[in-house]
Amino acid sequence: MADEPPPDLEELARALCDVLNVYGVSYVLVGSLAARLQGAGVTTVDIDVAPAPAVDNLQRLADALNTLRPRWRIENRPEGAKIDGRLEPRHFLGDPLAVGLTTRLGALDVVFHVDGFQGNAYEALSPRALTLRVQDVDVPVVAVDDIVTSKRAAGRRKDLDHLPILERFLAERERSSRDPDLGP
Repeated sequence: MADEPPPDLEELARALCDVLNVYGVSYVLVGSLAARLQGAGVTTVDIDVAPAPAVDNLQRLADALNTLRPRWRIENRPEGAKIDGRLEPRHFLGDPLAVGLTTRLGALDVVFHVDGFQGNAYEALSPRALTLRVQDVDVPVVAVDDIVTSKRAAGRRKDLDHLPILERFLAERERSSRDPDLGP
């Protein structure tokens, strides 16, 4: 319905990360929501998560996501399409760019490659990632600098629209780290 408030993606990300952490999944949040959780004023409509590519980790990821009633995400079908059976590691293998799902926590992209970086997204981005504490949950997020690099490389209109906001955020953060009296 048009009257419904937009979902609180920060809360949904916290809930998703709680499930992934319980299942022992190695992952990092990427994209605009990762920047938003760090304080950048960007908007988004989904959660992007980059898992470590090891098959045992993909099994834990599938097990975790199966608790969230996953469906294949299809444009113009908010309810998505039924997955035949359960998610399994095979659904994430074969070098996909990303796998789009809809879950009880909303739209989710499982991302394996990110523009501007070579190889697997998790392996490329996790070394510079940081962990935020969102309420009582550890949430690993990609560094904002890496998000800027990715958005610049992707060159999509929505990414280019976010660049000035992200660059301003980085500049303000740099300024406040040099002069703590300036504040955030």
